[in-house]
This record gives sequence, C-alpha cells and structure tokens, in this order.
Amino acid sequence: MKTNKFLVLLIAVSFVFTACSNEENTIAENPNKNLLKTFKVKRDATGAYSVDLNVNDNTKVDKVINTSNNLSEFYLYSSENQTQSNVSENLLIDNNELKVSFIQADNNKVSNVTILDDDISFLSKSSDNEKLASYEISSTEDGNYELNFDVNNNVDVSFVFNDDTNTYEIHLESGKGGETNFSRVLEKEDSLLKLDFVNHVDNANAKSSESEMMLIRKPKVIIDDGDAF
Repeated sequence: MKTNKFLVLLIAVSFVFTACSNEENTIAENPNKNLLKTFKVKRDATGAYSVDLNVNDNTKVDKVINTSNNLSEFYLYSSENQTQSNVSENLLIDNNELKVSFIQADNNKVSNVTILDDDISFLSKSSDNEKLASYEISSTEDGNYELNFDVNNNVDVSFVFNDDTNTYEIHLESGKGGETNFSRVLEKEDSLLKLDFVNHVDNANAKSSESEMMLIRKPKVIIDDGDAF
C-alpha cells in the first residue's frame, strides 16, 4: 500500500516537472514572437491625437512619457497574467511634433512614429491646414499600413508617390470634391514609411513670377520599424 502511494506521488511530481519544462520550452521556442499585433495612430476632428494598440494574449503594456523630447514610449512585456488585448491612450502634440515608440522587450523590436502637425490650440486658427478633417494610419499584420481619412467639403484629393523622396503624398486642393472619405493601403518596401498631406494654399503675396499656390506639407508622418534597442 505504501508502495502504491509512493508511486502515485512520484508520478504526480514527474507530471508537474514535465509541465513546467514544456512551458519553458514553449517560451524559449518563441523568442521572436511579436507582442504587438497592430497599432493605429489617429487625429480626430478636433485635432486631438490618440493611439490604439492590439497586442497578443498575456502581454503587459507600460507607458512612459519622456518630457524632455515629448516622446511617448510603450513597453511591451510577456506576462503570466491575463491582460487586455486592446489598449488606447491619448497623445500630446507639442511644438508641432509628436513622437511614439513601441518597444517589445522579448525580441528587442522597436517601431517609431513621428508626426509633424499643428498644435491642437493652433489648428482651428490655421488656414493652411483646414482641408483635412481627420485621419488614421494603422499597421497591418502583413507589414503594410492602411490609411483612412476624411476631408472637408469642396476639397479635391489626388494621390502621388514621390520617387525622389520615397514619400506617399496626398494632395488637397480647393475644388468641387464630392467625395469626403478615402482609404488607401500603403505598401512599405523598407523600414521607413513616409506620408505627407500636401495642402495647396493661395499665395496672397505671390509676385507675377511666382506660383499663386503654396504647398504646405502637414501633417507629415514618418514610421520607422527597423530599429532594435
């Protein structure tokens, strides 16, 4: 009888060690697994910015704000506890610049987003940034990006890829512009993706030899996901 109890105890202990070993092996076999599935950075109709993160199960997200350079850093770690799969945070644009970093501790992968735009307090007063109503740019799990944006009434929209600067350009001009909602997939061929909204604005001070239109590039978006820390 004692022998049977000892065998049962031995089997139970062996099972526990096997389970732990399998769990450790599973973690070790996936050191390069992305904790961050996708992210979305958006500007609403008021000019306020925010970010949405879609993360894998058991991923902890910590936000750190570096006030010296207005950088919002999101650190992602594997966790044994159940966590939220979607995280949303407001972002602050200061001195016409906003910077966000997504740092995955497990595989040392870093994605950086830099946006150049008017501060929210100035946006409503700006005449050279009034054609774009709102926009959002989202990463996709296949490595590309999806752009969705709305323009105000009577705005003509055209899409150009500038080969000289490797930049996607969205040109916004005054016109009839019946359509106000647009969507495009932006393919990323290297680690850097650049997007400019190009506002065509009347140049009231133009001389006869100068163009009557000024090209104001804002917002400007730069996404770099080729870095490691």
